[in-house]
Amino acid sequence: MGIIIRQSIQNTLISYVGIGLGFVSTILLFPNILTTNQFGLTRLLLSVGLICVQISQLGMKNVIIRYFPYYQRSDDSRHRLLTLTLGVPFIGFVLFTLLLFLFQDTLTSYYSNESDLFAEYVLYLIPLVFAILFFEVLNSYVRAMKDSVTGSVVNEIAVRVLIISLLGVYFFDLLTFREFMIIFVGIYSIQPVYMLIYLARKKQLGFALPFQSETKRLYKGMTVYGFYSVLGGLATLMVGNIDIIMLGSMVDYSSAAIYAIAFYIGTVIAVPQRSINKIAAPLIADFFKSKKYGNIEVLYRRTALNQLIAGSLLYVGIWANLHNVIDLLPAEYVEIYYVVVILGLAKLFDMATGINGHIIINSKHFRFDLYTNILLAVLTVITNYMLIPLYGLEGAAVATALSIFIYNFVKFIFVWIKFDMQPFQLNAVWVILIAGACLIIAEQIPYMLNFFVDVIIRSLVILTLFTSAVIMFRLSEDFENLAAESLRRLKILLTRK
Repeated sequence: MGIIIRQSIQNTLISYVGIGLGFVSTILLFPNILTTNQFGLTRLLLSVGLICVQISQLGMKNVIIRYFPYYQRSDDSRHRLLTLTLGVPFIGFVLFTLLLFLFQDTLTSYYSNESDLFAEYVLYLIPLVFAILFFEVLNSYVRAMKDSVTGSVVNEIAVRVLIISLLGVYFFDLLTFREFMIIFVGIYSIQPVYMLIYLARKKQLGFALPFQSETKRLYKGMTVYGFYSVLGGLATLMVGNIDIIMLGSMVDYSSAAIYAIAFYIGTVIAVPQRSINKIAAPLIADFFKSKKYGNIEVLYRRTALNQLIAGSLLYVGIWANLHNVIDLLPAEYVEIYYVVVILGLAKLFDMATGINGHIIINSKHFRFDLYTNILLAVLTVITNYMLIPLYGLEGAAVATALSIFIYNFVKFIFVWIKFDMQPFQLNAVWVILIAGACLIIAEQIPYMLNFFVDVIIRSLVILTLFTSAVIMFRLSEDFENLAAESLRRLKILLTRK
């Protein structure tokens, strides 16, 4: 667990810096600088773009993680994998571009009822998909090298700093909206360029004819695995984006913008999960290759408990401070309250079920991941189609939450039956009870003077009560070690001063 704890802490710290930057851009700047339609357009392009990226990468993002251990023999061997890493997605990108030109009118007509903004900027998807696509596959390659931090810095910090700067320039009327969108898309192009430079500095950037030695032997398995991965990943990605896409068509761009902010706030809860999964995935691939099934079970249970602890603390903190966040937004964004509560609960359940998806996709049963993801996609589309016309934003949130609950429950049962592993411990019940008690107490605190004072006091009360209870009842050894290490470093820092 050493490398997981170390890099997950690093990723978590990076993610929280990114959250701070994201708060500035998503909560303070985007809603107050762009119109809701303009903001909705940026979210819509990103949502459609991410789904197109998942198709275009043709499964390579997961193939890299799973098969990297088989390419460790030499630099030449790794160069073959890197050639595949870039070559296969390029073929997918060319196919995507052709399809976009063929079906451009069909795609734009889907959004023609409310605004022609999407039709005007639809071709911006081409450079946007290209940039995100090659960053994703290169980042997977770097993660397979056991470095999950570099990509996080680029994606969580660098991009957001540049977007904040762009919003500042646009605020002073130094750019037209078209120029803003050109630079907005251009910012994402920096990511793959940096990853190539990083690999070159590590002397890992090299190419070789891929279809030789190891690749010939593994070709069939990689192809089948990639096929299932691209379809399975597409279904998963749809859950985070289909609601925004459907809101943009069935309601308007403004609803997409409002929902995007609520979704962003909800994703803050999942930061520890993303940080742990970035390094846990390649380790699981190694454990399966070495048949160390006991290590997988230990990892499964410990990550599930630790994710629940971190997620519960964040969920309670966000819920208790939602009134402060809403006060910072224009009046039309007041509808986010219950959307955040519902989406946050779904993400918390997802965290509590641990790394079941990574266990399935790295095992011989990886095909089942596709079946569950298809179930997830179908559920998400049907429930959104039924609930958005009835309940609008909250309907989209309930649809997504319901789909996530069913999806994770099915995977949990499958892993329990096939591997005789399940992530839940009695300590998890205590974590939930402590979180509920902290929320009730925090809700009793009257409003304190102003936004900053209220957020600080309310958050400190929650943090103190929650962490003290978890440590006192000794619910997680990892959490205790993290708290002890944090106190030690704080003591050293204060002593130096």
